[in-house]
Amino acid sequence: MRTARFLCVMVAAFALAIGFWCHVSLGAVENVVVVNGQPTITTDPATASDWYDTEAMYNLYSPLVYPTPEGSVRPHLATSWQAVGGDLTHWRFVLRQGVKFHSGYEMTADDVAFSMTRFIAMKSGNSGPLGKVTATVIDKYTVDFVLDKPSALFPETLALFFPVEKALVLANIKTSDKYGDFGDYGEDWLATHDAGTGPYMMTLNVPGTRLDTARFVDYFEGWSNEGWGPDEVPIDRVVFIMEADYTSLMTILKGRQMDLEINGGWTLPQLREIQANKTLDLTSCWAQNVTVYMNTKAVPTDDEHFRKAILYAFDYASVVGPWQAFGNGPTGIITPNMAGYVPIEPQPPVQNLVKARQELALSKYANNLKDVKVVYHFCGGLDFEEDVGLQLQADMAKLGVKVEVAGPPWAQFGAECNSAETTPNMTCWLFAPQAFPTHDYYLFSMFAKKGLGWIFESHWYFDDPQIETLLNATRAEADPVKRLAIYTQLQPLIAAHALALYPYQKPTLFAHQSYIAGPKESIPMVGPSENMHNWRINLTLKTQITGQ
Repeated sequence: MRTARFLCVMVAAFALAIGFWCHVSLGAVENVVVVNGQPTITTDPATASDWYDTEAMYNLYSPLVYPTPEGSVRPHLATSWQAVGGDLTHWRFVLRQGVKFHSGYEMTADDVAFSMTRFIAMKSGNSGPLGKVTATVIDKYTVDFVLDKPSALFPETLALFFPVEKALVLANIKTSDKYGDFGDYGEDWLATHDAGTGPYMMTLNVPGTRLDTARFVDYFEGWSNEGWGPDEVPIDRVVFIMEADYTSLMTILKGRQMDLEINGGWTLPQLREIQANKTLDLTSCWAQNVTVYMNTKAVPTDDEHFRKAILYAFDYASVVGPWQAFGNGPTGIITPNMAGYVPIEPQPPVQNLVKARQELALSKYANNLKDVKVVYHFCGGLDFEEDVGLQLQADMAKLGVKVEVAGPPWAQFGAECNSAETTPNMTCWLFAPQAFPTHDYYLFSMFAKKGLGWIFESHWYFDDPQIETLLNATRAEADPVKRLAIYTQLQPLIAAHALALYPYQKPTLFAHQSYIAGPKESIPMVGPSENMHNWRINLTLKTQITGQ
């Protein structure tokens, strides 16, 4: 019965998706927004971890708690929570009543407990930092979580926990040995369907190509017009496309075949062109760290002195200078606008070839530099990541070190970082705050043994027991002032191992048509800013601009 009802809802949603094709072929002004926000790796909340996945999650699903502009979390699917008896291993959450899944059925504690059990059992996505969690239903709208170790930050980490509809997932399990009696735990089905409560519901998903969604009218937060202009209305259909080549993206943006670009990988000339176009706008939503991890398990970046030589050899000014007009600047392990920021070497961030040579002389490769090669990989299509690699190549050539620069497509690039053995010497990433609190994301998630792993820890260094002890202490410290002091202590300790090159931080500039309005609320985290409930479309202005 429940599955049948879900199918009826999805048939109606698919009819909306068919309308999109009519929109494309007939050229009519429709309430459809095309967003470049792919490639999504997975749309399963238990396995999602990349920022593209997170963008999809905040549209198809709803987290238990929601990030705030101030850097904390607020009630969302849960209305309140507390550590039972002050015990930081035992948390109780009271759920919002009347929340509907896209199938039309109400969410209860049974769904939330099942989702957490599934999340932990699948040992993937963003579950790593949570450790072992046991979920227990107390009553219809109350659920308890018991942790394997104290965590003062547990509620904040649930900004990336997205409950699924238990009955719907169980009805679509495939036979498999992967998760015992639960087969594949519905993983295959959730690749092309959703079981969420979010503002938009999936109508079509071609993994790695496009994701079509339709507005969920019964979304529990509603669709109020308060705070929006008179002609700014909710977006009925959102089509997420996958395109990593920014030359192509510029073409379709100017041709109005794309309405909003949310990855922010524009080149300097492109940004200047967008800025000069009266029908296009740029909106800054959150800052991200350009981070180049160095694989500590691969020759020659397995040598700490060799890694430090790279930090001193890099010409920061040549790369950062042209971008300063768009807000780029020096950065470190956390971004400069975060409390407790500690500048890291080199200070100031300028090229120092004398020190670079001194460090190379101390490395175990000092006598055979001509025989070593550094492999630098970036995500194909992101020119500014390539620029970092080419600058590094030129700088290291002055020291007699070869640097090979390559930009494989995203799928290959991400797959390379599944193990230390296959990870290149240097991998360039854009790390935006994908989890709350942001300090925990930039420190615990990226440097703890039980952090996020994969691309987030492609330095593969977990050998300093002092760092590990302090990282674990941040999860157990309930006093935010004392916790911040630990974060401050950690930064120079991590930096001392030269695990990453930090060329600069950059604001993420969303390019969009001027008839697109948003985000209504600026939240410094990947996901909420791309939640299309937070955006509107001005159909009157769109008609005027397109002349239709």
